[in-house]
This record gives sequence, C-alpha cells and structure tokens, in this order.
Amino acid sequence: MKRGVTHAPVTLVFAAALTGCAYTLTGCAYIGAPQSPTLDIPAKITDLVAAEYGDNVRVQFTVPVLTTEGLPLKNIKSVELRAGFGPNPFSIYAWADGAQRFDVPALGTGLLGRTIPINPDWIGKEIVLAVHATGPKGKTSDWSNLVILGIRTPLPQPVNLKAENADQAVRLTWQGSSGHYRIFRSEGGQQPQPLAEADAPEYVDTTAQEGKQYQYVVQATAPDFQQSELSRPSEITPKDVFPPAVPAGVTAEAGVSSIELAWQRNTESDFKGYNVYRSVDGGPFEKIADQIAAPTYSDRQVEAGKRYRYAISAVDLTGNESQRSAVQEATAQ
Repeated sequence: MKRGVTHAPVTLVFAAALTGCAYTLTGCAYIGAPQSPTLDIPAKITDLVAAEYGDNVRVQFTVPVLTTEGLPLKNIKSVELRAGFGPNPFSIYAWADGAQRFDVPALGTGLLGRTIPINPDWIGKEIVLAVHATGPKGKTSDWSNLVILGIRTPLPQPVNLKAENADQAVRLTWQGSSGHYRIFRSEGGQQPQPLAEADAPEYVDTTAQEGKQYQYVVQATAPDFQQSELSRPSEITPKDVFPPAVPAGVTAEAGVSSIELAWQRNTESDFKGYNVYRSVDGGPFEKIADQIAAPTYSDRQVEAGKRYRYAISAVDLTGNESQRSAVQEATAQ
C-alpha cells in the first residue's frame, strides 16, 4: 500500500453500487404485463336498409362506435358499399368480387347513407347489397347484414301538385300513375314530415290551420321498398273565404204589434251570428238586425196593414256572409 492513499473496502463499494441500481430500477418499474397493440377493427354494421328511389337506390346504416374489442372506435378510414347479383350457390366472396363498388363519404361513426344509380342490367332482377368499414389501422370489418332488393322499372314522379283552399281544409290534387301515394307537409320552412297516405291522386288536409304557411310534396310508392322521386312542392297559406250555409226553414208570422221570425240553427264551428233584412211594402231590403246569436227575431217596429218581407243571412268569425235565405213575408196586424 502506498503511503497517503486510502482505499475504500471493496465490499462497501459493491454494496453502494447495488443500492443505486435498486433505486434506479424502482423508479423505472411498472405493475402488470405489457399490453398488446389494439387492432382497431370496426364492429360489424347490422342495420343496413335499402329502397328503390326513382332512378336510384338509397341505402342507410349506422357505423358502430366500438371496435371488435369493445373499445371506442377513434375514426373511420373508409366505408365501402357493394351492390350486385348474388351467385348461386351464394358465396360472400364471389359476390363481393363481382359486385359494383361505391365509396360512402364517412366523417365518423353514426348514421350514414348513400344514393347510387340503378344499373339498367338490374331492372327486373334482384341484387344483393352490403357495406363494411375500414378502421384507422387499415383493418376492415366483416360485411354487414345482406339486403336483397328487387329492382323494377322506376316509378314516375308525381307532377302538377296543387294546394288549394277548401272549407276549413287544404285540398291537394296531382297527377301520377301509381296506385299509392305518401303526402308530406312542412310548416314555416321546416323539413317535410309524413302527413298521410292516399290511394288516389287527391287528399284533403283537415288539420291545416288558417294563416299558417304550408308546403306539400307527394311521393308515389309501391310494395317492396319502391318509391318515386318527390314531386315539386306546392305552397299555400290557408284563408277562410267560405261563408256559412244559407239559413234554411225561415218562417214569418204576424203577432200582436210584431212579426215573429224563426229559422233552423247553423252548425258551423266558426259561426258567429245572423243578419236580418227587411223590405216594407215592396221597397228595398235593409238590415234591421246585425249578427244576432239566436235563430229567432221579433220585429216590433211594424205598422198594422203594411206588408213586410224578410231574408236571413249567416256570418262566420272572419266576417264571411252567406247568401240571403228565401224571402218570407207577413202583413202586420
């Protein structure tokens, strides 16, 4: 040993080194086994639907929000639709090889749709449709549920749709060659909503309200998911321009210093009252009572020996007045 040089015991240096290693390992360690990378394969689409729409086929489906591993699907790389004849015997692989391919714009999961033109070779035959999605890592889901759709000659679009005022309603008429139609209505610029169905090219909308703006469209339909293009819209703001019914059954009888009038009551929901008109000894008719509620009137402004003639009209809440009733006359006593 050289003079002036101190050596640490070997055992202490080795122990210190082991201790430092232990501290280092403790700081870098983690609990549990290493995790395998996720595949990010989209779950299978199970709600594909399709219908013939004019010269096209419209499809709709929902891309699931989870992967096949039950994890959230972060994004969609692409969605593919295929349509074509089904081979016999059917094979999903043979069908996919021979079917036409259509890309579906996909911004993410949720409800998606696509319209594809009808191939003339499809008319009068059945085609098979299916979709699948590709995840962010390029892995593709299984094909969706298969839809078998019979393609027929496209239904003509209904034309010349007219919406016209009717008594407390809107009357629709159009031209079409289908045996069945769907009627849609929108209010105040909103999206059209299903209103009714009809088996003839006409419909009366009794739910329309006066003063509101409506827009109507009509679509021809047939069994097996066949639909026409929607008609051109027809707009209307219903107005009450229809007077009540003419009062009927008017009678006029002379009483003591009066002439008593009576008639049948009007039953319109918007009825307001009656106007009474009178002519004296063949003179012009003048209104002597304005919008009375009861279907009776006692005329006490009469003179004995004079001949009085009467006619009654009905008025509704918006001021529409009916024609006058048949004239009745009586001579005051």
